[in-house]
Amino acid sequence: MKTFAMLAAGLMMGAAVQGQQPSGVIHYEVNSKIEIGQFRMVMRGADGSVTTSNTPPPDMPNLVTFDQTFTFAGGMGRIETEGGGNMMRRMTLGAPSAAALTFSPAGAPPGGAPPAGAVGRSSSLRPPVTNSMYIDLINKRYLSVLTRQKDSIVDGAWYTEEAYKPAAELKTSGKTKTIAGYRCQRATANVGEESFVIWYTTEIPMLFSPVNGVWPPQGVVLALESSKRSYMAKKVVLKPVPDAPVLPAGAEKVTAAELKEKQRSLMEAFHNEQLQKLQEAE
Repeated sequence: MKTFAMLAAGLMMGAAVQGQQPSGVIHYEVNSKIEIGQFRMVMRGADGSVTTSNTPPPDMPNLVTFDQTFTFAGGMGRIETEGGGNMMRRMTLGAPSAAALTFSPAGAPPGGAPPAGAVGRSSSLRPPVTNSMYIDLINKRYLSVLTRQKDSIVDGAWYTEEAYKPAAELKTSGKTKTIAGYRCQRATANVGEESFVIWYTTEIPMLFSPVNGVWPPQGVVLALESSKRSYMAKKVVLKPVPDAPVLPAGAEKVTAAELKEKQRSLMEAFHNEQLQKLQEAE
């Protein structure tokens, strides 16, 4: 009887904590610098030969801009990136006899455009693999999720957990400005070799930052900038969210290394399938 009472009290406390959590959506515009090594290219020559490279063409843009939304409710959040977390483009460079180029970012954010000067038709080829990020706002965990689709239906899901990184030491300046309708405070922080300028608001009663480890003392980071990336909240809507973010049904918990290997194997199978289609089109 005593054990049951303690369990009931714990459930009530958990419900109370979740009841204090706000719900809504934050829309960010993200800029991310592309580093060498984030691309895998497969080139088919006019003679049918196939070569691969991890170095992008010299005219590849070094900065991509895309939209990202953070939906939160019931103490759980979900980050969704334009393009579903993957990007692949295929284009023909020069005359029909020139090489065909296929590339996809290896861990880089999606978005962007074909290289300047590309000639011919280009189309977006989305792999049957999607990366998603969930955030357990109560237990302070990031949940990286990999899903595989077949005919627009999820037929496999895997995830790994990562605890919040320790908060970097912030230096405040006393400066304030309004972002997306919320009064924000300015602060700076260093994480490794990366220096950040952040603007955070305490007017939203939860703790969130789009970058793990760059935490405000309280509240939500609505703008963040470093030499490698930037986030800017364009719209914040606090509203009831009918379906709280939850992991895909049947998602299997794996290690970070296993998740990386699973993605590698799925993407390799997809690349091989695309190469076969190119060869059959000859």
